[in-house]
Amino acid sequence: MDMQNQLALSGEKIIKKVYPQLFHHVGMIRGEYLLRELNQNILLPSCQQFAKDYLSSICSLYSDEEVWYRFSELTNTEANCLEGTKEFFDEGHPLFGYRGTRRLLACPDEFQAEANVVTDVYQTNPNLSVIFPFVNDAEQLKQAITVLRQHGFTGKVGTMIELPSAYFDLDRILETGISKIVVGMNDLTSFVFATVRNSQWHDKESPIMLDMLRQMQEKSKTKKIDFAVAGYLNPSFIQKMNQIGIECIIHYSSIPEIFDLEIEHPDHLKRVKEESKKLQRSPHDTSRNVECIQEN
Repeated sequence: MDMQNQLALSGEKIIKKVYPQLFHHVGMIRGEYLLRELNQNILLPSCQQFAKDYLSSICSLYSDEEVWYRFSELTNTEANCLEGTKEFFDEGHPLFGYRGTRRLLACPDEFQAEANVVTDVYQTNPNLSVIFPFVNDAEQLKQAITVLRQHGFTGKVGTMIELPSAYFDLDRILETGISKIVVGMNDLTSFVFATVRNSQWHDKESPIMLDMLRQMQEKSKTKKIDFAVAGYLNPSFIQKMNQIGIECIIHYSSIPEIFDLEIEHPDHLKRVKEESKKLQRSPHDTSRNVECIQEN
């Protein structure tokens, strides 16, 4: 792989740039993993401080490069299990419900708290930009950007394309003033084929998905908007993407299996996932507990 790609972080406390020959900047920090690590909702001041400290440390480490923070992408079952959550949605199918930007717009206090975090960090770290997750369409993205600007964030904004509706609305999405498009391959493939990750029908490299990617790449290029793909990607897919000039945002935790290289925090993500599952099983809140276990 000759092309440089982008790094995705999920709260790993790195103290030096990660394999700069492979990754030229941080293409995504997944906000939800900061919340899940503390098991706290962003409404809590301690969680806000934790997120600020983490973002500031990554931004100063990569002070000469872009750092993209993705707003928390929580399903309601994940959010219901966090300490300090005030808004509870009772949904039969949480994967199709109040997730990502849908939740941000439905929970204005959470949105404001998270917007304040990034606005605060941006004051001293102008290399910080933000990404909206799980966006339905251009209309919803515009709403989210408007609220974000009202809270004082003046930096660059990007969006995930994970839903077929967003793919079909790409022309309008590219007119919303964004600077970056990130295709979430796992979700988009799942929704296109109506299947789950790791099933026999979940084929990120199918001609259908590759055609969609090429179309989106072409349109973004015409508008001079950065374009990348993200997800749990394998070496053959990354190579395919790089060959057609598409950068991949690669999870820190995947570096050993993709590049056969060592990392300082190989178990961070796994530990956060396991811990949050354990907390979700704890008996203190049995009514919401059931949902939390099913989710994971």
